Amino acid sequence: MARVRLLFCLLVCSGCVAAPGAEPPVESFMIRLTHEYDAAWDRGDIPAMVAMLDPECVFRSPFQTRIGREAIRENVFRNVKRFRDTHSVETTAKIEDDIAYSFEDSTFNDYGRDGGEVVKAKRVVKHLFIFTRRPGQDWKIRCMVTFDEIEFAPELPVGKQDPRLKAGS
Repeated sequence: MARVRLLFCLLVCSGCVAAPGAEPPVESFMIRLTHEYDAAWDRGDIPAMVAMLDPECVFRSPFQTRIGREAIRENVFRNVKRFRDTHSVETTAKIEDDIAYSFEDSTFNDYGRDGGEVVKAKRVVKHLFIFTRRPGQDWKIRCMVTFDEIEFAPELPVGKQDPRLKAGS
């Protein structure tokens, strides 16, 4: 019994096991906002996503650059049915006065152009979110950058189409 208690104490001290009644790890407000954005995306809730954007927000991906909330609404949010099931993990974050940034590794499923029910590929990307806070206002997304797909996860079918599907679907 003493060995069990000692092992439990070691695990608690190492952080592998939470102590009874311990608070969960604190998330940065940036990853909380990112999770809210991801959830709105997965629901297809375009008004909620637009409300999170600064009017001068910039969106950049390997495929397009859009400047301004309305340009993002009209061009980027057309893909809400295609890309879903998002999970983001913050890797780096920093706050300096009224600007904050957060790098995340994100995974999501690609359901194809028609946004059907069959996952055609799993995507893994790195995102950069920059948040700003104007005087008297809440934090807003000022810039979203999606980098090329991450190649470090060979166990996932990253960017590869299901071979049972026809090319171009």
